[in-house]
Formats: sequence, structure tokens, C-alpha cells
Amino acid sequence: MCLSNIADRARATLTAATTTVSVGDRVTLICSVEKSAGWKYEWFRRTSHTSEDTINDGLNGNIRVSQGGIYRCRGFRGEPAVYSDPSDEVTIQITFSNKVSVTQKPSWSQIFRGERITLTCEVQGGEGVQWEYEWRTPQSQTFRTKQKDWTITASISGDYSCKSRPTDDSYSATNWSEALRLSFLDPPKAQISRSGGTLTCSVNPSSSGWSYYFYRVEKNQEVLTLQNTDFYSNREIRVSQGGVYRCRGGRGEPVYHTEFSDPVTIVAHKPKAELKITKSPVGGRVTLSCSVKPSSSGWSFFWFRGEKPSKLLRTQDADFLSNGQIRVSQGGVYRCRGGRGEPVYHTEFSDPVTIGEFNPCVI
Repeated sequence: MCLSNIADRARATLTAATTTVSVGDRVTLICSVEKSAGWKYEWFRRTSHTSEDTINDGLNGNIRVSQGGIYRCRGFRGEPAVYSDPSDEVTIQITFSNKVSVTQKPSWSQIFRGERITLTCEVQGGEGVQWEYEWRTPQSQTFRTKQKDWTITASISGDYSCKSRPTDDSYSATNWSEALRLSFLDPPKAQISRSGGTLTCSVNPSSSGWSYYFYRVEKNQEVLTLQNTDFYSNREIRVSQGGVYRCRGGRGEPVYHTEFSDPVTIVAHKPKAELKITKSPVGGRVTLSCSVKPSSSGWSFFWFRGEKPSKLLRTQDADFLSNGQIRVSQGGVYRCRGGRGEPVYHTEFSDPVTIGEFNPCVI
């Protein structure tokens, strides 16, 4: 910049009023030349990565700016113009008073190392501003993100905070948010307990949001996920097969799993079907009812006739009234049993029931 006709010992001074404003407000800059009058003023702005531009905002000694940056000014007067020395450069860092906060999702009260959580930097007000975000970690490291969400793998406990700045103005920003203190626990272990044929899974230390997975260990040490079992609730199942069982908890997306529980061994007795008969008042036919003891759900029932339970009854051999009832009109020895799952798991056969031959002439 050419600064000809410089007045002796006349130098401009640039000062700023408060630099803390809300988004959309402006900061007032004041330029003056001491001990003389009649001055008009020119204003200049640059950044650390752009060249200096003249600000066309009138010739008076006050301007109001909404962007931070590196500013200076100079005075001039007379014809031809006599210029003062330019002011020193003043870096204007605008601090927005908008409140910023860090929130956590999921909002679990206990978080374990290795889990994935998302931190969100929220700015109150400033709608329509394109923000970028700066994060500060417990080790006082800082880095920026384009999005307000930051997903981390839980590892280092401590204070996490953020602030935001417009994407087009690196000299303006909010204050740092209040710190969100996160304490990460060592990975938990599942616990399994049993009461009869019911297995219950829990996570220690107790915490929320878990789904539970149950497994049976095969002889070849293969671990099978139980799918065809009576789930009483998210954390309880009823098993009918003996074997070695474990469980673990899982939560989040992608799923974070606890350590496996210690094994528990179930020595199970195969349940037995129970067959009851009711004589029908119609034509002397007999109704047979099959059930499984102890009572449980999910069973289909299979019917057999003969001294040995080898002949499976078909629809033409009896009237199938419901899943657990048939009506027969032939004498003989009858048995039943239940089955469920894939592959089918069968109960023990019921005790045999003998029905005498029917007299077709009896009505």
C-alpha cells in the first residue's frame, strides 16, 4: 500500500468495544488520530490466509463488524489528502455469548470401556448459521469436526467439552461448554443363575439397556445360540435339555457384548406326555387329550395307535379337534407325545391307554 503525504507524527489508533456478542450482533471498532481534527478514515481487514481488503463502510471513525479478523485503519484529511500513519493491526476475536452444551447418547449412567457413544455439541440460538465444532478431550487435545455429533469408543475417563464457530469465520467462536465428565468402567461380566429349569442372566455391575443371549456348549466345544427355548422375559429362559449353558449381555449399535458368564450345568430329565380320555356321549366315541408335564408352551402333539408306538395316526384315523385333542372311534392301545423346536425335540411317550372295541350299533 502506498502511503504518500504522511503527516509528521500523526498516527491512527484502533480500539474495540466489547468483543462478546450474540450471533447476529456486531462489534464496534473505533479509529482516531490524537490531538487534531478533521480526519476521515479508511478501514482494512485481512485474515491469516487471505490478503488485505478495504472495508467500504463510510468514512467516519466508527464501524460495526460481524466478522472477526485482523483489522487496521488510517486517517486522511485535506486536498490533496494527507494520510496518518496506519494503526497497529488489531486481531478481533469475536466471542458469541450463545450457550453451548455437550450431551451424550445413549444416556446410560454407566459406560464400559469399548462401548460406542455419541457426543453432541448443541448451540442455543444461532439458527441458520453454518457451524463447525471444536472438541477438547481429557488430555486437553483439541480437534475440529464438521458435524455436531462425535462418536467415540469409550477409553479415557475425564472431561469432554466443545465450542463452535461459523465455517466462514475462523476468528469468531462461542465459549467452551461446561465439561461433560465421563467415567468409563472396566468391561462387565455376565452372571447366570438357575432355579430348576429356568436360567436367569444379569450384568454385574447392574446397568440398563441390556439384551441377553443364552448359549449351550456342545461336546465339541461349539457354542450354540439358543433360539427355540421358552423365553420368559428378556433375561430369563426355561430349558428342557441338559448341558452346559452360558450367557452374556449386549447393547448399543453395533452391539457391545459383555464377557461370557461362568458355565452352569443342567442335568435335565426329559418331560413326559400325559394322556387322558373322556367318553363322548355321541356314538360312544372317545376324546383323547394330550399335555406335557410340567406345563410349558410351544408343543405340537403326535398320536400313536398299537402295542408299540410305531403307527402315527393320520387325519383319516381320527378327528383332530385341536393341537392337543383327538376323537377316535376305533379300539386299541393309544399313546401320545409332544414335540417342539427345529430339529424337533420330543418328550417321553405317555403311558398307554387301552380303549375297547366300539359297537357300531350303539347310538
